[in-house]
Amino acid sequence: MSDELDAYSAVVTRVARTVLPSVASLAVTTARGAGAGSASVIGTDVLLTSAHVVAGAARATAAFADGTQVVADVVGRDPLSDLAVLRAGEPLPPPVALGDAAGLVVDEVIQTDAALNPGNSGGVLADAAGRMVG
Repeated sequence: MSDELDAYSAVVTRVARTVLPSVASLAVTTARGAGAGSASVIGTDVLLTSAHVVAGAARATAAFADGTQVVADVVGRDPLSDLAVLRAGEPLPPPVALGDAAGLVVDEVIQTDAALNPGNSGGVLADAAGRMVG
């Protein structure tokens, strides 16, 4: 069992090193108050997050692990799929490689057992190779 846990830990550590530079902590302010979540870089000035993270906000501040902070405008939300797109006014840290996780198609659903904690929403779900899958 120890060997399996060591192997799993090695995968998680490798994925975190690959993915974390393209994950931001989001801070939003709405008429209801302040909120927080996560977002993933998907282009040179584009972030993807959960629609409920930016509900009622016109912009958000994205903070990266390297200390970079940028202001991003909410340019689109789809509450049904719970996705939102933000555009930053300046270049973002480069995104990691994105791609098909396993070639398995499940229409309109990504299922995960990720814990639902404040600030987790909008974060990246990555495979063992560090590719964004959701």
